[in-house]
Amino acid sequence: MIIRKLAFVVLGLLAPMQAASAKECLLSHATYREPRSGAVLQFRPLDNEPAALTAQVFSLSVPNTDKSLPADITWTNGKNSFPLGTIRHTCTDDDREAGMQDGSGLCRIWEGQVYALTGGGAEQLDSHETAPAPKGLLLPDFGVSLTELSDFANANPDAPAWDAFTLTGCSDE
Repeated sequence: MIIRKLAFVVLGLLAPMQAASAKECLLSHATYREPRSGAVLQFRPLDNEPAALTAQVFSLSVPNTDKSLPADITWTNGKNSFPLGTIRHTCTDDDREAGMQDGSGLCRIWEGQVYALTGGGAEQLDSHETAPAPKGLLLPDFGVSLTELSDFANANPDAPAWDAFTLTGCSDE
């Protein structure tokens, strides 16, 4: 009986420590995974990024390929600014003809507003690099865009992607 009570006390003490650890993870160190396809977003701290409005940088690892695609989140200008995410890949001739090449020398495969998923729904992502990592991220129309990328579609024919990512880890870097 004493051992059972002691176990409850220890478990009770561990829960707040786990919650504190989750709150300590900054978005700039967070890792997110899309559960259906296995696509992974790995954020990293800003290090001399060229765009003044860039708030976050990350990479997208595409399942069953050796691809790691560069990506970022910038904030639009104006009174009602919002976080605009962009994921890029090496351009093909078709991409260039379609006008998908941007100033980075790469081509966009996805561009859209990024939302933080909290227990209460989707909210605007915090603009500060020191913001805590939300429980999840929503990238509207990401899944459709990824299936249009031939490398992903060929390597993952039975695993189409969705638009929601779940926080799975936090790097120490």
